Amino acid sequence: MAEIVLEEKTVLEEEQGPLENLEKKVSYLLKRYQELKKERDQLAIALEAEKTKIMRLERKFELLSQDREKVKTRIDQLLRRLITIDI
Repeated sequence: MAEIVLEEKTVLEEEQGPLENLEKKVSYLLKRYQELKKERDQLAIALEAEKTKIMRLERKFELLSQDREKVKTRIDQLLRRLITIDI
């Protein structure tokens, strides 16, 4: 009977090796999954910040374009006034 127990232990020890490897791989994959999930969340936050920045810059560009048009219109008006002056 002692031999049978030894054989069973040997079989169990042999089976534990692949199971331990599998457990380690699963643990590594779960850890890596959590890291990637955290990184994704950080990137999503950064993306939102950039979208907000783009919206502000687009609005600023729009206001500057409007100001430029106003200045152009005033210059055109001044030039027309100068043209009408008799020298």
